[in-house]
Amino acid sequence: MTPTTFRLALAGLSLIAAPCLSEPLLWGFSPSDPPPYVEVQANELQHSLTRAIGEAVAAAAGRDLSFVATPNNRIDESLANGRIQIICNTLPAWLNTPDQVLWSQSLYEDADVVITRLAQPAPHSVSDLQGAIIGTTLGYHYSPAITAAFNQQAMVRHDVRDLPTRLKMLERERLDAVIDLRRAVSHVLPENQATFRISQWEVEHFALRCAVANPADRASQKLVRQINETINNGQIQQIVKRFD
Repeated sequence: MTPTTFRLALAGLSLIAAPCLSEPLLWGFSPSDPPPYVEVQANELQHSLTRAIGEAVAAAAGRDLSFVATPNNRIDESLANGRIQIICNTLPAWLNTPDQVLWSQSLYEDADVVITRLAQPAPHSVSDLQGAIIGTTLGYHYSPAITAAFNQQAMVRHDVRDLPTRLKMLERERLDAVIDLRRAVSHVLPENQATFRISQWEVEHFALRCAVANPADRASQKLVRQINETINNGQIQQIVKRFD
């Protein structure tokens, strides 16, 4: 091979490799997650906690970014088939195959709480919800105790499209209670509202994390390290504070 031919071959390889290097990071999000975690308009992810964290991680990784709507019941499948490379605001217990992905450190904490009408007494345990019709999120994983109560028909699970609709149904007595994330409830309800009671009892407290596909891939391992670095240097904490 002549020097000229060799240079041309290298140039050709560079052109082939360039698109691979510029491929965007496919960041999954559940469209049923409530604000401030997710805000969707015209099928596009808007300013939200998920978007802000995705942009911070992509900047740290030097990657372009593409957000991909991923229903809760399609997360495992989407990670496995490459439709998405990462999804956050999740836990190993919420995936069917948690050992098939890499896990970041905890991004932030939250808890499921119960919302009832102000005239109702606040529940302090699952037994206090006996026989209640509960407003829930489609595909969302609830605590083992709540899930068991649903399965045993000790109370009724009623999936409703979003938190504002659930609250309207609760106010109109079409639901007896709603279970949702404390951060989401605080985001949607005015501080001095006099319609609903938010339980101090936490149905479940958790530390939410990111799941990254292809655990044997060096790029995936590097991505997890970069996520953890944004956590450890306080960048993620500063983003979360903006939405609290």
